Amino acid sequence: MRYKHIKAGNAERYNLDQGEITSILASGSDTDNRVSIFDSKLPKGNEAPWHFHEIDDEIFYLISGEIEFGVENDEFVANAGDLVIAGPNVKRRFKAITDSHLLVINAPSGPSEGFIRDISKFTNDNPPTDSDRHAFIEKYKIHIV
Repeated sequence: MRYKHIKAGNAERYNLDQGEITSILASGSDTDNRVSIFDSKLPKGNEAPWHFHEIDDEIFYLISGEIEFGVENDEFVANAGDLVIAGPNVKRRFKAITDSHLLVINAPSGPSEGFIRDISKFTNDNPPTDSDRHAFIEKYKIHIV
């Protein structure tokens, strides 16, 4: 029987470049690799570049704020209460228009967790190299376009 209680503030947490704070609330080890759940706080201007995942669906539930999304050939603004789903091989990007708070769910779990852990090591002054980007594809099947 699986069971886990995550107390507020005790989750595995990463402070990413541009001020993003992401906590891993549920990991693959918690869910038999079925799902990962992230709690992300994005300051205004924080963004993820165009990318796609080969393996997992990525589901964004906006708790507060406004986020501009690009999904394939569509661009739109999501507001609190909105849900955005990008499946495998669907190109996506996002940018916080205001300070925003969202849950990000990846199913199956695994690739996105490792990716978050790895990208937390980079900054604007120390960006990922082409070699790093290739490693992201090999390890996590996540492509930065």
